Amino acid sequence: MTQHIGNIFKEGELDEEVVCKDFLLTTQHGAIKGKSQTRKIKIYNLDVIISVGYRVKSKQGTQFRIWANKILKDYLLKGYAVNKRIDRIEDNVHALIGRVNEIDLQIKTNLPPKQGIFFDGQVFDAYTFVTDILKQAKQSIILIDNYIDESALVMLSKRSKNVNATIYTQPNKQLDLDIKKHNQQYDKIEVKLLNKSHDRFIIIDEKEVYHFGASLKDLGKKWFAFSKMEIEAKTILQHLSNNSKK
Repeated sequence: MTQHIGNIFKEGELDEEVVCKDFLLTTQHGAIKGKSQTRKIKIYNLDVIISVGYRVKSKQGTQFRIWANKILKDYLLKGYAVNKRIDRIEDNVHALIGRVNEIDLQIKTNLPPKQGIFFDGQVFDAYTFVTDILKQAKQSIILIDNYIDESALVMLSKRSKNVNATIYTQPNKQLDLDIKKHNQQYDKIEVKLLNKSHDRFIIIDEKEVYHFGASLKDLGKKWFAFSKMEIEAKTILQHLSNNSKK
C-alpha cells in the first residue's frame, strides 16, 4: 500500500501537499505501563484512496473498483439529470423574466402587446384587449371584417370623442339597421362595402395595423392569434380606396 502511494506521488498523479496532512497521534506505550507515546501519522483524502484502489491487484481491489465505478456512474447520471433540470429551470426563469418585462412595459406605457394568442373561453380578455387598442386612436379607426354585428359597434362606441370610425365589410339588412340605430345616438360610424378581404384588420390613425385571426363578434369563442404588423398602413389604405364601395 505504501509503495502504491509513493508511486502515485512520484508519477505526479496527485500532489502530496494537497491530498495529505500530518497528524500527531498519542497512544499508550506498549512496553512501559502508564506511559504514553506520540507519533506522526499521515491522513490521506478520498483522491488517494481512489487512486490506490485502481492500482491494487487483489480481490479487495477489484471489489473496490466495482463499487467505485457504480458510485461514480450514479453521481454522473444524477449530476447530468440535475444539470438538465437546472437548464430547464433557467430557461423557464428567462421566459418568465421576459414575460414580466413585457407586462411591466405594457403597464408603464399602457400599450397592448404586439402579438399573442387568445384561447377559447377568453371572451372578456379578448374583448377588453380589442377595446384597449381602439382607445389608443386619436384620429381614426378602420375596421376590416366581413362578419360584423352589434358587438363591434359596442366596441367602437368606446373610442375617444371625435375619432372617425369606418367599417369595411359585407353589409346586410340587420347590420344596416344596427348602424342606423347606432348613429342616431352615438358618433357616426361609416360603413363601406368590401368583399375581397379574407382576414380581419384594425388600422389605428392610418399608422398602426393589427391583424386578427377571428372576427370581432367571435373573439374568445375559439383559439385565435393576433399581431401588430410591421408594414406601412398606406399600403392597405391604397387597396381599400381602389376596392371598396359606399
